[in-house]
Amino acid sequence: MLNWLRGALAALLLIGLSATAGASRVSPMIVELDPTGRGSIARIDLVNDGLRDLPFEVQMMRGVITPEGSLELTPADAEFVVFPAQTLVESNSQQVFRIQYVGEGALDRSEVYYMAIRQIPVAFDPGVSQVQMVVNFNVLVNVVPDGAVAEPTVRSIGVTSRSLPGPIDPENPDVEPDPVKQKGIEVDVGNAGNRFYLAGLSDWTISGRTLAGEEFSKTLQGDEASHLIGVGVVAPDANRIFFIPVEEDVDQESLQIEISP
Repeated sequence: MLNWLRGALAALLLIGLSATAGASRVSPMIVELDPTGRGSIARIDLVNDGLRDLPFEVQMMRGVITPEGSLELTPADAEFVVFPAQTLVESNSQQVFRIQYVGEGALDRSEVYYMAIRQIPVAFDPGVSQVQMVVNFNVLVNVVPDGAVAEPTVRSIGVTSRSLPGPIDPENPDVEPDPVKQKGIEVDVGNAGNRFYLAGLSDWTISGRTLAGEEFSKTLQGDEASHLIGVGVVAPDANRIFFIPVEEDVDQESLQIEISP
């Protein structure tokens, strides 16, 4: 557990340093395309506000998200035209990427893809000792047929808990900390429609009673849910399991939930 925690902290530190050192950003991070026509083309902007020229490459990937939220990516370059596929973005400048879907036009449901924009590591001169930070972006690309509709459904809801790494004692950094238990509510959200659904950008209302008999309610509006579960992509005919932290001891039998697109 201690090694995992150190790895996680290192990854978080790397992300923070990358954002500062590279000073790169991409917009938009969510794109919706039509299967055919003018709507099958999108433009993604990458800005390099840093002091160095940065090389980037682009690869299109098909995305499958497991119920637990793991993202499985497989190459899908044959279904898209990307320009440019590789480029050098000069310091204090902007690069426009254009993507066009050229895959199956007669779709009966939306398909989930990701545009992976990766910074290419640069070789240092011999004898030069430097730390190199790289940034990667995954732009969510949904190809949506005309008339597709999401139908979110709450499959189940229950009281649960999860273990989180405890704080490291600065006086004994080599001692593995005891895990901390976090109380919460587990919600299984399905999508019976033929269009993707973003649970993290929806409004959530959870209500019920505590074990002490008091009224309980928790409301997440706007982007509040996304801070807890991310954008929460639920593909057609798929489901996702989300964890919502709560401080109260809630009576599971009393729980009710509404999720509004």
